Amino acid sequence: MPTPLTHATVGFAIAAWAQQPPPMRRVCLVAAACAALPDIDYLGWPVAHRSITHSIAFALAGALVATAIFFRSAEWREHRARVAVILGLAFLSHGLLDGLSAYSYGVEYFAPFSPHRFRLWWTPLGDPEGRLTKQFLQEALVVLLPAVVIAWLAFRVRGRQRRANTAAA
Repeated sequence: MPTPLTHATVGFAIAAWAQQPPPMRRVCLVAAACAALPDIDYLGWPVAHRSITHSIAFALAGALVATAIFFRSAEWREHRARVAVILGLAFLSHGLLDGLSAYSYGVEYFAPFSPHRFRLWWTPLGDPEGRLTKQFLQEALVVLLPAVVIAWLAFRVRGRQRRANTAAA
């Protein structure tokens, strides 16, 4: 099962890569929070885990609400639509990562319209023998390391592209 750190890192990486160079840290940090938020149902939320908070509908609504709350000032006006899409992708990444877990009993991607749970066909996360160290290692290699590399490339390489374009102008 992916950890909150993994979910947040993937959300951060999505936001870093999806923005025009250089990526704006505020968008990345809000996307990281949005990617981890669906697990609020695990903390005693009145609904089952991996249900409505992991759904496509929640991702769409959450992206709109987060955009309205964190990016309401006039300086964000021309970027709001793109930010909403980025935050929506961050929310959606949570359910997709949970679908990669071998221990997953499925995710209700279409809640509240359907109670059916889906699992992805490829489940590289989770050790069948239940060893946490092996599970964390799998998660680090399959998800966390690639997400960190993507975020680093977005800030390092794409940030240089922006500075080079600014200097040439």
